[in-house]
Amino acid sequence: MDLYLDSADRDALAPLLATGLFRGVTTNPLILQRAGVRLSEVPSLVSWLLASGADEVFVQTTAADADAIEREGHALRDLSDRLVVKVPATGPGLVATRRLSAAGVPVLLTVVYHPNQAVLAAAAGARLIAPYLGRMTEAGRDGRADLRTMARALAGTGTGVLVASVRDAAVVPELAADGLEAVTVGTDVAHAMFAEPLTDAAMVQFDAATSALR
Repeated sequence: MDLYLDSADRDALAPLLATGLFRGVTTNPLILQRAGVRLSEVPSLVSWLLASGADEVFVQTTAADADAIEREGHALRDLSDRLVVKVPATGPGLVATRRLSAAGVPVLLTVVYHPNQAVLAAAAGARLIAPYLGRMTEAGRDGRADLRTMARALAGTGTGVLVASVRDAAVVPELAADGLEAVTVGTDVAHAMFAEPLTDAAMVQFDAATSALR
């Protein structure tokens, strides 16, 4: 499973990217706002992320109509050939995704909540979709079941699934066991993935034994 970080906070991202375990970084306007990153500062952020160990970076369009989304998508892609354009799963977004994909721009269709949107994303040529698992579940849907349906529907289409809105580190291995190929998590969830009390306890014993052997 490919692991991504969902953040624009440089201080929080730096140590996690340095591990080499996370393939890249996903962002959206809310994430930028929380990190205090203005739209004019996105090019600088992208450069920093790529220099800090991200293999690829995802940046979301902010326009509303298909023509403007398409123009913005090309402008974002011009920042780097390792940038993937995120486009919301609206009607205009799907039209723009089709155009951008046809022009060779990799697109992730984001804020996906229903398998119908996954099918439309494949028809539009999206590279990935980002279903919001946490929000789906909080809305009373069986998010895990819907994700499995999306994955089966997309098998062989060339469109993959990058699960977003993951609230708990324990969910990540469950998603991997379900066959989902990628997930993006906040830095707090990423840190929680490293935590295991039994491993910590074993290391205390190993350290004590090592000291006794000297």
